[in-house]
Amino acid sequence: MLIYKIDIIQELSEIGINTTVARKSGIFGQDTMHKFKNKDTNISLEILNRLCCVLEMQPRDILKYVETEKDREKIISKICDIKKQ
Repeated sequence: MLIYKIDIIQELSEIGINTTVARKSGIFGQDTMHKFKNKDTNISLEILNRLCCVLEMQPRDILKYVETEKDREKIISKICDIKKQ
């Protein structure tokens, strides 16, 4: 599961980007800002690219992967099953 390592809304605020600025500039839409607020990491690579650009960060500075049991069941177990065949 991907999680944010930083508070996106706070980081954007520190450089002067709030919901109004994001929307008017077209850099992030209202839905995307709502995802940031709710810590929803279901964003496109284009949005991640924009975040990296405006925050002057690398993706690894913004997101991290935390393995969950659900991930192991849904992803890793399928790979293991294929290897056993």
